[in-house]
Amino acid sequence: MRKKINFNGITYFIAVIEAGSISGAARALGVSKSVISKAVIELEAALQTDLLLRTSKQLLPTKAGEVFYRRCTSGIEAIETAFLDTQNHGAIPQGALHILANAAYGRYVVLPVVHAFAARYPSCQIRFSLSDDVPEAQMTWFDVAIRTRPFDDPSLHVRRVGSFQRHLVISRDYADRLGPITSFDHLHAIPFIGYVDMPGRDGWLMTGGGEPRLLGLSPHLSLGPINLIVESVLAGQGYSVLPDFLYDHPSVSPRLQKLLPEWSAEPGDVLAYTYPARQRSASVRLFIDWMICAVQGLPFPA
Repeated sequence: MRKKINFNGITYFIAVIEAGSISGAARALGVSKSVISKAVIELEAALQTDLLLRTSKQLLPTKAGEVFYRRCTSGIEAIETAFLDTQNHGAIPQGALHILANAAYGRYVVLPVVHAFAARYPSCQIRFSLSDDVPEAQMTWFDVAIRTRPFDDPSLHVRRVGSFQRHLVISRDYADRLGPITSFDHLHAIPFIGYVDMPGRDGWLMTGGGEPRLLGLSPHLSLGPINLIVESVLAGQGYSVLPDFLYDHPSVSPRLQKLLPEWSAEPGDVLAYTYPARQRSASVRLFIDWMICAVQGLPFPA
């Protein structure tokens, strides 16, 4: 059986701390000063400790009062979160939903999810944009950003929705002309296509086929965004390191071939970014769930 607690007293105590005075708390809550004073005194009696240091000029929390205040406010935040989550549970997505994604991942993975989501929830007006580099001035326009490259903004809430592998990839036509490629030494004779602004500029750590090794590369071409790298590899301009969501995609997979397939480069994460004030929106929450299903190859939620 739960112990009976005077939550009114706790509410009044928190209001006093945040207002800095009993009169300020009374004005904020719309009750008399005597009601608040009596409730706080009764709370102190129940706790058998002083919560407030009363002087002629100011009202300050005691050490015990500071600790009690912090623990109570963290509990209130948890209650507010539970309330909002329950309030939005089962809500039908509607209204505007602004989605941002990387150019390549957005084109090949997120766009099909956007199409399916829009068909399922016609009351949700989706604005979907692709961009690898987002100016800081434009960082607040989106409700959810699906990224394969992290944001540095600490104000954003981030959730990992999946991961992807990277492999050395070449066009099948080019590979047929070159003949068998069975070692890293064979790669020196083939032009490498690098990234303008992505990891790997100093080489790629390759694992899986033996002792890890750093593959140092001097790009013949450096391109960006990644769509240009895919097109150049398909055109037989050389080989590159590509993520599996590209080389396994039905539109390009038949024309690509892995080099040294037992080896893989550094993996990457798929991240969902939201602003804390928007992350409990039914549309945002459900769209992220759909993205997790897409990454894991699962059916979308009913």
